[in-house]
Amino acid sequence: MPKKIKLNGAVINDNSAWIYDYFGIANISPRKVSNFLDEANGEDVEIVVNSGGGEVPSGADIYTMLKEYAGNVTVKIVHAASAASVFAMGGSKVLMSPAGQLMIHNSSTVAWGDKNEMGGASDMLKAVDESIANAYVAKTGMSRDTLLALMDKETWMDAHKAKELGFVDEIMFSEGELVVTNSASTNVVLPPEVIDKIRNELMRNNGSLVQDAGQVPNTGTKNQIKNKEDDKPMNFAELKEKHPGLVNEIMTQAISTERNRISALNELADAPGAAPFIKDAIANGETAGDVAMKIIKASAERVKQEGENRQKDAENSKVTDVVTQPPVNQEANEAAEDAASIENMVQYATELINKKGGRI
Repeated sequence: MPKKIKLNGAVINDNSAWIYDYFGIANISPRKVSNFLDEANGEDVEIVVNSGGGEVPSGADIYTMLKEYAGNVTVKIVHAASAASVFAMGGSKVLMSPAGQLMIHNSSTVAWGDKNEMGGASDMLKAVDESIANAYVAKTGMSRDTLLALMDKETWMDAHKAKELGFVDEIMFSEGELVVTNSASTNVVLPPEVIDKIRNELMRNNGSLVQDAGQVPNTGTKNQIKNKEDDKPMNFAELKEKHPGLVNEIMTQAISTERNRISALNELADAPGAAPFIKDAIANGETAGDVAMKIIKASAERVKQEGENRQKDAENSKVTDVVTQPPVNQEANEAAEDAASIENMVQYATELINKKGGRI
């Protein structure tokens, strides 16, 4: 069995990862992937990706790690956009959920200054786009100009389109194989000013917190930091008391994300058999992507069970003992009907998820 890791949330740099971890915000950093690959030590690995992207340099770093890894790397895409779509191309084999999305687009940044500064920023972004396109060219074999044009207009792809263009090798659940994944897709990207404020506030002490080289502070216990007045851990209540503005910013971001999650789940309410999944998902923090995957699996199992029940009924009624000439292509037609049922359900779930521009 390959070693598995789920990469959920924003693609960020190592220096910011500890802040996301402190507040329990899902994130993907190069160090996290590096540590996983080191532990795998050349064994085959499986990476499930559910991310809306983030920082290009970190995505490029992870891509390089995956390409250099000694063992086989299977990447399974639930949702991969922007920088996440870049490192997803690093897999030896890339699979994609039929309810998933893949998005590629141009890089972006914030710049300030005179015409020379603006011109320099533009040149930098063009160079970054060229480097991003390299990963797509290597995977798809498409021309650089074609890929840059797709990036320029921001291209969203479902699993079939991604496979057609060569971004993925296989579609999950195809040919009757039920590959089950379960991953969260909450993708909270903290604004840079919030990151800076958190870092400045938490670093303003006697030096017990380490910022150099992106090291995670030695906090003693989870969700605690050192209080600058003494050497005792600062819990969340103390943090809120001493830094109310900082906590309010984080809570506002978290509330907005939670509302979006619940809204996306409710969009699936009309899907057959979705009601119990949605109720549980709202309670345990799952996303619309998770529920869609469960609906797909349940529907596929239901179709399979119905086929088995028909077979048992036929055997019990002794119909199978009657020698008759079956209609031409009967088995092929039944198989096609079962496959069509699954495909229709997958398409329905995908359309529901895509109501909000393809973003889960």
